[in-house]
Amino acid sequence: MKTGSTMDGSTMGGSTAGLQGTSRPAGRRSLLVMSNGFFASMPLAGAELLIGRSTSCDLHLDDPMASRRHARLYLGESLAIEDLGSANGTRVNDGLITPHARTPVVPGQIIGVGGTLLVIQQQAGQATSIRRAWSHGYFERRLQDECLRADRRGIRFALVRLRIEKTTPWMRVVPVLANEIPPSQLFAAYGPQDFEVLLLDSTVEDVDRLIGKLQADLAAMDAPARFGTAWYPRDGRSADALVARANMQLRLSGGEPSGPDIELASAAMKRAYDVAMRAAPTNISVLLLGETGVGKEVMTRAIHGMSTRADKPFLALNCAGLSEGIIESELFGHEKGSYTGATESKVGLLESANGGTLFFDELGEMPLAIQAKLLRVIETREVLPVGGRKARPIDVRLIAATNRDLDLEAERGTFRRDLFYRLNGISIIIPPLRDRRSEIEPLARAFIERAAEACGRATAPRLSTEALTALLAYDWPGNLRELRNMMERAVLLCDGAEIAVSHLPEDKLKDISSSGSRSTPPSMAVRSLSPEERIERARMIAALDRTGWNQSRAAEDLGMPRRTFISKLARYDIPRPNRVSRRQSPIDGAA
Repeated sequence: MKTGSTMDGSTMGGSTAGLQGTSRPAGRRSLLVMSNGFFASMPLAGAELLIGRSTSCDLHLDDPMASRRHARLYLGESLAIEDLGSANGTRVNDGLITPHARTPVVPGQIIGVGGTLLVIQQQAGQATSIRRAWSHGYFERRLQDECLRADRRGIRFALVRLRIEKTTPWMRVVPVLANEIPPSQLFAAYGPQDFEVLLLDSTVEDVDRLIGKLQADLAAMDAPARFGTAWYPRDGRSADALVARANMQLRLSGGEPSGPDIELASAAMKRAYDVAMRAAPTNISVLLLGETGVGKEVMTRAIHGMSTRADKPFLALNCAGLSEGIIESELFGHEKGSYTGATESKVGLLESANGGTLFFDELGEMPLAIQAKLLRVIETREVLPVGGRKARPIDVRLIAATNRDLDLEAERGTFRRDLFYRLNGISIIIPPLRDRRSEIEPLARAFIERAAEACGRATAPRLSTEALTALLAYDWPGNLRELRNMMERAVLLCDGAEIAVSHLPEDKLKDISSSGSRSTPPSMAVRSLSPEERIERARMIAALDRTGWNQSRAAEDLGMPRRTFISKLARYDIPRPNRVSRRQSPIDGAA
């Protein structure tokens, strides 16, 4: 194979492989190239293949354990591998081979080059085209790009997460995925036993068919798998939201709880939940305000659970990205024959939730025509299905959530002010996670424990000081949803007793352990702090958050003399929040 540019070098676990050359002739043999989280399949042709870390090699391995010119694979009628005097040696079926001597190999044997495994496959027909399991970091970036593209074009796509329930060598699993997943689609390694697939331009039937085929193939090789699916835009409009929804579906498919209870450590969240607890026993409508991923649905379920309707249905409708016709059918139901394709009657969510609670997520995305019909339902307490002639009485409590300023939207004419008033019986602002840093540590530990339990681990890994420092310094644009996604994946990647910084996404958390939080810009003094001092600084900020920035109470909370605490405020460059931000932080009362 001719020397050329390498494949994309995105990494997972620090190891990638590059397949050199632009000429890839078909043949009856192919080579699987596998490292931690990376997979590629390439056709084999020619007389030999030079393997190593040098970019001049035919097979370039971005693997620190490989030598620059590590080994040579001979591709005649009789296959052989020769170690070229590498530092770490070459293995065949886990046995070291003699350097500078040709060692016979046969298809199916595992060749170890550094931290990379190679397997020659004998093909029944033509050799497979190049495929690879990408890193999660690359996959997530592509996923976010597809969200932006789909938003512009008004299309939908699916994200599928799968978990192999038995410990199975991933070198057996990945070829199955590569064989079944269409070449135009993308799949990645989420963890050692977990994978994710991005399915573009696919119908629900296409996705169901693929999941069924993968399920059957994996079960046949004694590697049963569970699946979770999320659709853009129905289940979310960002990468974090879609990954979280697919992960939740994955947990539910295994009978796992949807998530741990939120541990209330910050004063702002305690106030929010105090308002929620007082509103829960009543029938007043509640409007939850806050950024995407802050936990609005979690609070909604808490309100429902504390209400007199707790034993009745709880249903949810995400209004984001759904067409007017779909929302109308989902919400009000329809009669048989009411429109083309309505082959049978359907009960809508308003009627199905009778006696219970109906949650409108992303309320600001609801079309104006549906807003008018919903307002009539609220006023009459009756629902009329599409194509129906007789309205049916309902008793439903409505809770809505949005990250938009509905008062401003009403001024613009994109949201009905009368509906806003009816749904805004009481409003609760849920602050972003960056303003609740005292909750990051307990929440991270709770997510770790639940993820470890789901994976069947007897003991949950602990969170290292360095990893916690990085988490406390990060700004969390995806809020709780992002924190949960990150901790679940860290548990999958951690095979020891401690989660280290290396188990966290490098592209998101790089340099933050030494640069501090964006919400409290670091001075040169902060940048020069030791890891122990940075963690103490983060704990002081968390204590101030818990006590409403009362310095005496925060010092007492930490068991630190007040004079020492105040001196460290200056030393660690911890500024007091400005008055504007403090005025905006309290929870609204009745609106």
